This record gives sequence, structure tokens and C-alpha cells, in this order.
Amino acid sequence: MRSLLSIFLLSTILSFLLLLPTTQAQFGIKKGTPISKPGGEAEIDAATGTTTTTTTPQEGFLSEKDAADMSAIIEEASKDVETMAMITKLKEENTAHLNELRQLSPMEVLGGMKEVLDNMKLIEYLFQDKERAVKEMEKEGMIDKAHLKKYRKDPDLLEQDTRRGLYFQFISLAVVGGFIE
Repeated sequence: MRSLLSIFLLSTILSFLLLLPTTQAQFGIKKGTPISKPGGEAEIDAATGTTTTTTTPQEGFLSEKDAADMSAIIEEASKDVETMAMITKLKEENTAHLNELRQLSPMEVLGGMKEVLDNMKLIEYLFQDKERAVKEMEKEGMIDKAHLKKYRKDPDLLEQDTRRGLYFQFISLAVVGGFIE
């Protein structure tokens, strides 16, 4: 329960950071960088209502491709000056919260990183139709009402902010897990 609360708190903090004024610098994964499609997704058979997954039990929740994708993101992030500055600032300003999150098990951290990685992959599909993406995210309550008008007018900004938020969330979890210093 404590780990779920910690993950919720981290997600909440990250969501609030999205509300801060955005910078014009580009860092992280550039749009169009090839990342494999997420695997191991659960599927529900409409006829029977049963759930099946595309992974075999011995594979676990993290495939070799997921691990390679995570490693590639971490490697590129460690080369990026702005990302490293963001990490330094994160460590300085959120030491207590990071220490609390470091109490999570490695499997919980990796699970969070995989979830974010899958979301990073899924936004490639979601933003193929940017106007529809805005509508769907609004319908799911994922867009703050204060920003709705801005994102309707400029769906590219929503995509950019979503990518930035997911990237920050991934890097934050990588810091918590000790995968990037």
C-alpha cells in the first residue's frame, strides 16, 4: 500500500510539473525515434470475457526488447546536458521524496518504468490523429480544464507536453532505481 501511495505521489508531482511554464528546449527522445511497439498487453475476449496476455509466463513482465529500449533511453539521457541538469535539480529539490521512493522494491521501480515506456510507445499511435487525441484525453479526464482550450487550439503542444511529462517520469524512476546518476 505504501508503494502505491509513493507511486501516486510521484505521479501527482509529475502532473503538477506539467502545469509549470514550458521551456522551448528539446531534450529526451526526439519525435519519430523508433521504439518497438509495446508487448505483453492484456486482451479481453468479448465473447467469453476471459483475459489473455501475449507474453509467456517465463518471460516475466519485462521483455528483452523492453530492457533494450530502457537502456537506450537511459544511455541517451545520460549524454544529454539538459536532462542531466534536470536530474541534478530533481535530486537537490526533492531529496526527501526521492529517498522515500527509493524504499520501493526494484521490481516496483522497473514496473513503473515499463508502464511509462509502454505509454511512450502508445503515444506514437495516439497522436497520429492529434484532434482525436485531444478529445480522447479530455474524455478520460487527462487534461486539466485550465489547459483544454490551449490544447484544442494547438494539439501539437499537447503531444509535446505529454512526451515531456512521460520522459520526465521515466527519468525520475530511473533515478529512483539508481539506473542513472
